Amino acid sequence: MRATMRLGLTAFLTTFLLTIAVAARAETKPAPPLAVFPVELWDTSGEGPKPDQAEKLAEATAILTKAIEKTGRYSIVDLAPYKDAIEKASPRYACNGCWVPIAKQAGASFATISTIHKVSSLISSFDISIANIETGKLVAYASGQFRGDTLESYTRSIAFLVNEELFKNDEPAAK
Repeated sequence: MRATMRLGLTAFLTTFLLTIAVAARAETKPAPPLAVFPVELWDTSGEGPKPDQAEKLAEATAILTKAIEKTGRYSIVDLAPYKDAIEKASPRYACNGCWVPIAKQAGASFATISTIHKVSSLISSFDISIANIETGKLVAYASGQFRGDTLESYTRSIAFLVNEELFKNDEPAAK
């Protein structure tokens, strides 16, 4: 009798766990493709460009890309083949969607536009927007002020905004 009960319980648990595994797999969709455009600087400080600014922005873009990818919400598309078009579509924060055709060509369903607004060497803000390419609607947005004009301050801002703010009010796009 005990052997029969144990066998029945084992069969039930196995069936139950397999059902859960199959359902979980069926609900998992691939992460939608996201174009992460280079972080741009909107400098109203009057201080003029710094010699290492382009490198800091390129590194900030790489850090932002990795941080978003790490969330698992999106798969990142390669924008390298569109470098010239991206440079012409600048500033993206004020071009009325000039970046949309580039994102579509790259195969993205969503795009990230990010801007650092530098008020001074001490005070800046960071805006990160993710938009649905087809609808134009923002699906995620985060903004925050930070202190300093260094790669370290950019990195800390990105980490905080992506991990704590960018997705706090919505569900992952892939679900």
